[in-house]
Amino acid sequence: MIKAILLAAGEGRRLGYEKMSRPILGKPIIFWTLDLIRASGFDPKDIVVVIGYDGDKLKKELSKYGVRLNIVENPDYRKEMFSSIKTGILSLSKDIENVLIALGDQPLVKPATIKAILSERHPIKVVQPVFNGKRSHPILIPKPIVETIHSASFDHTLKDLMPPPEERILVPVDDEGVCIDIDTFEDLKLAESILKIRHQEADAGP
Repeated sequence: MIKAILLAAGEGRRLGYEKMSRPILGKPIIFWTLDLIRASGFDPKDIVVVIGYDGDKLKKELSKYGVRLNIVENPDYRKEMFSSIKTGILSLSKDIENVLIALGDQPLVKPATIKAILSERHPIKVVQPVFNGKRSHPILIPKPIVETIHSASFDHTLKDLMPPPEERILVPVDDEGVCIDIDTFEDLKLAESILKIRHQEADAGP
């Protein structure tokens, strides 16, 4: 069994807060990210959205998404991202084999990239995309890492628990989206321009 954890708990200070609700082409960032995860094959019931900052407002936004979502709240969202990862892991049943960890502020990741990551799933190895030599997210973690996170204290980082790169399955992808986090207004404009081009190409057809 594979589940996806979508991290959406941060404050987004450089974007004037409420980052996940910021629109790109009229749709909130978090909706774009949910759409791409679903397009890669995940059912909504297999996606856990971890929220934190201004949780009630983001819950209200997510209620407009159109399908029922699994939402968990991280009260310690101001700590390292690991606290949100652990919060998501703790909400899962113990029969999970692999977990995809995706970032809510990466709406440009292509569904094909996630499919490529999932196709390399492994019982004991982490699977991670690489674009132009740079390792990034989303990542697929195996059961042993899931169990380690489950028992680890909240003051860890994910890096503390990850194996060295040479022990991971690194998947080369033709997808700049894995390296673009929406942290600033400039990032927001870049994402909008890229998505416009993608839509135009899709409308034009083969």
